[in-house]
Amino acid sequence: MKALVLCAGYGRRLGDLTRDRPKPLLEVGEHAIVEHILVGLAARGCTDAWINLHHHAAQFPARLGDGSAYGLHIHWRIEAEPLGTAGTVSSMRDQIGDEPLLVHYGDILTDHDLGALMSAHRRSGAWATLLVHDRPGSNSIAVLGEGDRIDAFLERPSIPVIGTQQWAFSGICVLSPLAIAGIPRGGCPDLAAHVFPVLAERGLLHAQRLAGFRCAIDSPERLDIARRALASGAFIPSARRRQ
Repeated sequence: MKALVLCAGYGRRLGDLTRDRPKPLLEVGEHAIVEHILVGLAARGCTDAWINLHHHAAQFPARLGDGSAYGLHIHWRIEAEPLGTAGTVSSMRDQIGDEPLLVHYGDILTDHDLGALMSAHRRSGAWATLLVHDRPGSNSIAVLGEGDRIDAFLERPSIPVIGTQQWAFSGICVLSPLAIAGIPRGGCPDLAAHVFPVLAERGLLHAQRLAGFRCAIDSPERLDIARRALASGAFIPSARRRQ
């Protein structure tokens, strides 16, 4: 399995916490967010992880080294200016080859089985498979159809979506080479805004529903939630499961 961990963002909503260091290097317990992500990827069969960098980029190699401490090999991609989530993926076409790529946002903590997500993607024949969770009021809404095909993907809809259950993109997905090849060049393209809606319209986007814990650490309050979840056992990182 090959993976891309998106770590180039500024993390401005965390205020002073990210003034002098990047959000993925904030600690949850004894380990940084990105360390939890890397160990989880390695535990599910990932051998190579690419990490894109911009904000305080030099701190990542100093903390993570070559990745061997986490059971995989890290490839660094420094961006002079952020390329956008889809732009970073598109820039990796030559490295990916004919394999699907697992994309993991660098502020997401989860104990979902990412190996199962990759397996579901390979079985479905979809061009992309999203991990989704039940969350009304999200900015990234997946409308599920038969067999968890995503019939529509709505990014920041202008009209509120009403329903008893709403599925949201969890910040983790698997992209096929065909999906990556179709990403528009130039600008600063975004996966949720510019790629997923098009794939959904063509019937090429599928979902897997979250099983377990998931937290997007995009505010001081969410960081506290993640830390409490680790302390209480609601979030069980892969490093602890292997002990």
